[in-house]
Amino acid sequence: MTLLFLAPLIWIAAAIPWVILHGTLGRRHRRTALAAGLVFTLWFAWFLVTWLGMPDSYPAPSCPGNVPPWWPSFIPA
Repeated sequence: MTLLFLAPLIWIAAAIPWVILHGTLGRRHRRTALAAGLVFTLWFAWFLVTWLGMPDSYPAPSCPGNVPPWWPSFIPA
């Protein structure tokens, strides 16, 4: 529900980097600007879903510290 409530702000926060990339890199290096925009958008979506979409009451008995034992240590949880 939080993600739905914050959807307009999330859209604005995701659109601003696209505008900046289009204004700076997009004039000469369109593919680089597109790639950077896609990487940022994917990272931003992953961050919001994991930060806002994960409840704090995740079942701790099966996952101590709310991190499954199989989760790689180099990926933040």
